[in-house]
Amino acid sequence: MNTDETESRAALREAMRMQERACASDVPPFACIAAHIEGEPSIFEAPAWSVRKSARLAASLAAAQVRAMPWAVLPMALVMAALAVGVACFVDAGWDGDGAVWWLSALLLLGAALTVTAALSTDAADLLALAMPLGPQTVLLARLAVVLGVDALAGLAASAAFAWWGAPVELGALVSSWLVPLAVVAGASAFVAVWSNAPWSGAVVGAVLVPLVVPVGRVAAGGGALSVIAQLQGAVGSGAMAAAGCVLLAVAVVTARRALVAHMEAA
Repeated sequence: MNTDETESRAALREAMRMQERACASDVPPFACIAAHIEGEPSIFEAPAWSVRKSARLAASLAAAQVRAMPWAVLPMALVMAALAVGVACFVDAGWDGDGAVWWLSALLLLGAALTVTAALSTDAADLLALAMPLGPQTVLLARLAVVLGVDALAGLAASAAFAWWGAPVELGALVSSWLVPLAVVAGASAFVAVWSNAPWSGAVVGAVLVPLVVPVGRVAAGGGALSVIAQLQGAVGSGAMAAAGCVLLAVAVVTARRALVAHMEAA
């Protein structure tokens, strides 16, 4: 190594030391930094959000999902509710009231299976949920809450209309006939729609479940398949049925990210 290279390296080292000393002069002492850290509140010790703020954020997320969902969800719910009332009134006028209640509940649940499946679209735009801070789980939960709220309001309106017509049972019994099994149908439809590459399969699964979960009541007096379904419903119980539906909804929400990643890898 010649003299010029040695001098150049020495000059470079000296310049770097001078730069280091100049930068170090602006750095506060360690005690000051530690005091600043101690004075800053930890995110783990921050006070919890108020109920009002949580409700406001949940409402904002729900409103965003209303804009993101397919436009056909609301008309589909209204059409199925109107069809349920029309068929129930027709059956009640021409045959028997118990069958009318069964048809009202069955068509409302079928409408729920259709709307849930339509709301859980697998369009490419939904893949953006993977890159959002909220994640697919929160987005799916908000979307399910919105669509089930729409189905519940449509079902209440249909039940009230049939009760006004002259339903053979009280309004509370009408509502419980479809509200109790709603979680099972919606949960199964949501789970299959989230994990299947063909979202319409969720509606098929929900439609298959509808005759099994609709309370048959005195309609099963004629025997046959309805009698077997009545025995099955009696063995399971309405509480266990509702609990199973809530579990299916929870599993669909919790596994939403994994399902979305699986769809991307398969594409």
